[in-house]
Amino acid sequence: MSSGFCNWRIDFTYADTSNRHYRTSRGKTHSECKTDPMRNNHPQTLPRYGKACAHLYVNGVRRVSQCHHITK
Repeated sequence: MSSGFCNWRIDFTYADTSNRHYRTSRGKTHSECKTDPMRNNHPQTLPRYGKACAHLYVNGVRRVSQCHHITK
């Protein structure tokens, strides 16, 4: 059985429709090991259309990203 992800954090990044990043929300680094790391983020209204991404870092290395395109 896997011990999960240790020393992880989740960052959120936001980019406009020209793929220019305008905001990064860096998460807290968690030293405990989790098989299902999650980060709650308060609901927000973004100033532009584009994309919002969540990036999972383990030991400071980005392992995976999930992006959503925000359109009208």
